[in-house]
Amino acid sequence: MKKLNIVLCVLGCILSASSFAKDAKQAIDQIVAVVNDDVVTRSELNVALTAARMQMSQEHISEPPEKLLQKQVLDQLINKKLQLQIAKQAGINIKEEEVNQSIAQVAEQNKVSVADLYAHVAQEGMSKSSYQNEMRDQMAIQKLQQMEVVSHINITPDEIDSFMHSTAWKNNSSKEYHLEDMLIPVSDSPTTNELVTAKNRANAIVSKIRSGGSYQKVTAAEASTPAGIQGGDLGWRKLPEIPSAFADRIAHMKADEIAGPIQTSNGFHIIHLAAVRSAAGEDAQATRKQIEQQLLQRKFEEAMQSWVSKLRGQSFIETKVSV
Repeated sequence: MKKLNIVLCVLGCILSASSFAKDAKQAIDQIVAVVNDDVVTRSELNVALTAARMQMSQEHISEPPEKLLQKQVLDQLINKKLQLQIAKQAGINIKEEEVNQSIAQVAEQNKVSVADLYAHVAQEGMSKSSYQNEMRDQMAIQKLQQMEVVSHINITPDEIDSFMHSTAWKNNSSKEYHLEDMLIPVSDSPTTNELVTAKNRANAIVSKIRSGGSYQKVTAAEASTPAGIQGGDLGWRKLPEIPSAFADRIAHMKADEIAGPIQTSNGFHIIHLAAVRSAAGEDAQATRKQIEQQLLQRKFEEAMQSWVSKLRGQSFIETKVSV
């Protein structure tokens, strides 16, 4: 049933589960963030944190420091609220039969009946109606992303050829990289002073690590500061799946080395190459079609980051308490 667990956690964790939180029994529910005319509650955050920890455990991903994990999960909840608001404004409506069909597909993929699927989500503490509502939300968000992001992304044959003929790919085509990302964020329209301050902080962090400080210990220390950090464990990736801003540097690094600071639109990144391994079996040599899909995924992630950043910049977002 491990695969089923992962499927359920992805549904309830990547963007988290606002409907799931309604099952949490709390006499008083604290507001932790305001997102335009909606709110994120403490129970929603707690439920999302539980789901995130479960998913990381199942995928053997080490947990980031508690403050950083809470910041990441709260950001995911805020992003979900924003996208659902835009989906509603766009008139995206998911019918009941569409939800039931998607749930049936999840059950079929996991080789269980729909009844068994509902029984399993009940064991995870999620009611049938909450699971249906979460599925509806995820489908609405997927439709919105298709309209706003996916429809504008393409990979040309020349792009695939250029990547496949690159020295980096020829020398590293059978390798997989376990990456961790520490981001010193900046606002959507940063001032020169903000950029200088963030870069200086990033350089100071790099100096600490290169002077013998453990990446994990430095991350934990920085996460607990008032300024905080963002980022986290990016998991195992092949070269085409690594963000283009990092890929060339990663191809020339050894395990436990860091790269950075690397400036992108959202701040300054410090990338830690936790480990390198050779891909086994069918993954050892990617086909042209697989490379195309991986490059598309890379473009999608980069486009999503830009789009969500724009949404946040146009919205009223206020964190009510320290998380």
